[in-house]
Amino acid sequence: MSRTLLSALAIALAGVAQAQIDYTVQPNPADNTLRVSLTFSAKSPETAVQMPRWAPGAYILSDPSRNVRDLVVSVEGEPSVAVTKSDEHTWRFPTPRQKKVTVTYSLPAAITDETVHFSGPSTYLYVVGRKEEPCTLAVPAPPEWRVAVGLDPIRSAPTKYTAKDYDVLADNPVTVGKFLEDTYTVDGKPHFIVLRNPAKSDVDREYLKKACRFITETQRDFFGGLPYNRYVWHFAVGDRIDGAGGLEHLSSTQITLPSGVGPGAVGVLAHEFFHLWNVKRIRSRALGPFDYTQLPKTGALWFLEGTTDYYAHLLLYRNGWNSQQTMFADILDNLRRQRSRPARLEVSPHEASMRVGEAAGGRGNSDGYRVSYYDTGFLVGLCLDIEMLSLTGGKRSLDDVTLALWNLTKDDKPGFQEDEIRKRYARFGGPEAGEFYDQVVMRPGELPVEAQLQKVGLELTNTTQTLPTLGFAGSGVVADRLYSVRAVTNKEAWPELREGDLIREINGVSLDGATNRQISSAFARATKDLKPGDTLNLKVIRRGSDQTRTEVALTGKVGSRTQEGPVIRPLANATAEQRRLLALWAAKKRK
Repeated sequence: MSRTLLSALAIALAGVAQAQIDYTVQPNPADNTLRVSLTFSAKSPETAVQMPRWAPGAYILSDPSRNVRDLVVSVEGEPSVAVTKSDEHTWRFPTPRQKKVTVTYSLPAAITDETVHFSGPSTYLYVVGRKEEPCTLAVPAPPEWRVAVGLDPIRSAPTKYTAKDYDVLADNPVTVGKFLEDTYTVDGKPHFIVLRNPAKSDVDREYLKKACRFITETQRDFFGGLPYNRYVWHFAVGDRIDGAGGLEHLSSTQITLPSGVGPGAVGVLAHEFFHLWNVKRIRSRALGPFDYTQLPKTGALWFLEGTTDYYAHLLLYRNGWNSQQTMFADILDNLRRQRSRPARLEVSPHEASMRVGEAAGGRGNSDGYRVSYYDTGFLVGLCLDIEMLSLTGGKRSLDDVTLALWNLTKDDKPGFQEDEIRKRYARFGGPEAGEFYDQVVMRPGELPVEAQLQKVGLELTNTTQTLPTLGFAGSGVVADRLYSVRAVTNKEAWPELREGDLIREINGVSLDGATNRQISSAFARATKDLKPGDTLNLKVIRRGSDQTRTEVALTGKVGSRTQEGPVIRPLANATAEQRRLLALWAAKKRK
């Protein structure tokens, strides 16, 4: 090769190495907007930029491009060049080669409580054909504001971060402002708990940190390490006792968190964290690199979403956070939801996953085609796990399949082929395992949950229970830090109790507390051992029409109600082998 050719090649390679797209996001509290810019060197006489039509993890077309305002393109020497739209999410403009190009635009933003949170796919345009190039992100903000993001920081530049490509940039949401923050470290890696919205001060932050750390450590132990450099829990806090929702990311998660941080919320935390492996890295090939113009097609969402939920709750149980009864209740909740959908007899878990983009008139959803791949996948995971334990005498389980898929896809390897889960399952369990997989994954019909539970010495049966009823319903904790009565359901037992009364004490147990969780926990302690016919003594605070407050002592009786429904319980005549497999199913370490 000639010296001239070598020189030309070196120059070309240097140009490729330096190719980079720089993003800046400037929050503007005055008008509730984000001002976004991306800067790059042109490579062709015309350039197109696009806004994603969907966000990974949410399999629904959301078309955030409709929020883009005031888009302007400038090229060196030209402050504004002509821009045309070829469709609703694509902008095109002329770009002389090697010239520096800057695209700026505005987006609406909810800047609440001096804090703003934004997600990548609804914020960042990408340069068509150049999503694989390295990116930087700068987030200039007022000096008293902080930035939280899972991207690696550039040490020499405060509030500036780096991503190896657009997919990584877009998969790291950002919180900016005066949020509350707690930290912990696992394996030398920092973890940030970021709380925003006015209810953030009501969270029991020590309890939340305990839950986050527990989930981090136990799932780290399951997979054998943590696949990131830093992690951010982005929490949007609401004034509720329980109930949460989230969206997973490569080194963070977005979760709507109840200030009470109840058991349902902890389950969501565990679910989203498990996604660090299952779906973000253990993934089918359709799930990265992404085509943001159309929804992906994969038949594995039952595993990537539903079995993630199975493991999230199973690991909480196996490691002692949840009780056996809580685990049984989780199974029953999923079974109730799954069997409430007649389409389960017509649509297989594989089909519910593969055809999710056909839901909602072709716009997709984040649940599944006609049946939910969440509750269905939870139950399929349970059935596959127990079947593998049974077929191999406890030598193998679904753990082996999951960890084999992790070894196949970790370290930025390509995603697995569509039939890979079955291959791994049959490899560990033999031909019978493959046949069972086809039965519960590839074909519609009733999942054999009852038969699988029997293999580990459990039975699912209907029973009638007599349960206590307080005679009133609460709306949870209010600003007064007391439990508010929403409705009186038994007027005979409580003729003097009124809606809006604030319960201060139950049978001598004070409901005073500093956080929603402390108050709701006190309420649970005060009522958990009550039986029908027990006396219930309340002290309530009642507001007068002139806002005066009066403490009132009330006495009533605990009522009763009958409830018929399914329960899971040990078989009376379970064999030693069934009991051994049950112990293995629940074991912290199965080997």
